Amino acid sequence: FYSMGIMTEDNSGGLRFLLMGIFALFPFLQKLSKVDMIPGTVSKFFRRVVKETIYKREVEGFVRHDMINLLLEARKGVTAVEESDLAAPSEFSAVEESKSHHGKPKLELTDEDITAQAFIFFVGGFETTSSAITFMSYELATNPDVQKKLQAEADDTLSECDGKLSYHALQRMKYLDMVVSETLRKWPPGYQLDRRCVKDYVVEPEKVHEKTFTIERGSKVIIPVMGIHYDPQYFPIPNRFDPERFSDENKMKIQPYSYLPFGSGPRNCIASRFALL
Repeated sequence: FYSMGIMTEDNSGGLRFLLMGIFALFPFLQKLSKVDMIPGTVSKFFRRVVKETIYKREVEGFVRHDMINLLLEARKGVTAVEESDLAAPSEFSAVEESKSHHGKPKLELTDEDITAQAFIFFVGGFETTSSAITFMSYELATNPDVQKKLQAEADDTLSECDGKLSYHALQRMKYLDMVVSETLRKWPPGYQLDRRCVKDYVVEPEKVHEKTFTIERGSKVIIPVMGIHYDPQYFPIPNRFDPERFSDENKMKIQPYSYLPFGSGPRNCIASRFALL
């Protein structure tokens, strides 16, 4: 899996990197050119692994409570989302799952669909999580006061749970969540987001010299995550690493949609909780 991840994320080839940029700006060109951006070896590997996994689950009756199982259950139309599962996450940096799927009919998921979801779940968190850990380590090394405070919290937590760290114990580590949240502000996994406008939207002028602007239906809208995270209007002294921005007292002062490490809305990062863990 590690080798496949490295192969997928390898953008050292100049042509492939150039094509990625072109297809990002003009998605229709990829369909016309029929160029596969995923190496054939990687595609075959994931198709084989998922096919074997599905066979073992459906034919042999083997059950594991994981993402593949959820997708297979959804295909059978028996998956029920509990309201407790949709509760707001305790981590500030996580995103709340969308409730927009409620009341929708049984999903027609093919083996290819399940393979695609498994692939994006794996690849989407391959390089981003390692980068986040690297940046957090750097910030802790250059901010010893933050490091000492976090170490003290970790020691206290380990002492309280007899050295056996659990998910629930991690949930109680508020300063750790503050440090992670600030790391994702300074070093977001994605520097921009893109969305497709579904209806004409009029942007009213905020200043005297500005004019009314209409975002037309079908237009691609780019949200500059890095630019917003470093805007002093939302985060004073943005270049300073300051976990206190996300304390219980301060995090409620953060303007909605100014903090977007995992996006927001129905198309947010499906694996934000998994990535944080």
